[in-house]
Amino acid sequence: MADRTEPDNPTHALKPLATWQAAFVKSLAINANVSAAARAAEVARSWAYECRENDPSFAKEWDEALVVAVESLEERAWRRARFDDIQYKFTKEGDPILHPETGKPYYEHVGSDAVMLRLLEAHKPDLYKQRSAVEMNATVKAEPAHDLSKLSTDELLLLRTLQRKLLPTAEEGVSDAS
Repeated sequence: MADRTEPDNPTHALKPLATWQAAFVKSLAINANVSAAARAAEVARSWAYECRENDPSFAKEWDEALVVAVESLEERAWRRARFDDIQYKFTKEGDPILHPETGKPYYEHVGSDAVMLRLLEAHKPDLYKQRSAVEMNATVKAEPAHDLSKLSTDELLLLRTLQRKLLPTAEEGVSDAS
């Protein structure tokens, strides 16, 4: 591994490994995006991957940061599935709409039926997984599509050679005419 702490772009100042790696892992745990994490740490993406490949402890931190990011998304998905999010309502002028009885700002619970269904499919696939059934009722003819008895031995050999070149498993269906 090259002994460098600078990114490929020389406009960034040199940074010790521990400094940029901490910033990189912190950003990666938020957005699970390597390019964005590299920009936040002011290092080249390729350098981050090189350090990951050569430093098992950094690779472990990287993997743990990705787990944190995904778990954050899962938490958000569950809130959306339960319609836990709220959305305040405003007039065209930007003033909050007030509830007529309480006088407090009016809001609605918002969420996502699609996210809810995906979570149900993931956690209870026996009940919620989308299924499609395909019935096939096909008859396969064992006879070749062409009458090979009209070909000479040389022509059959040529045909076999061509089939081997085009379709390695095409010998099925070619009968011996000798």
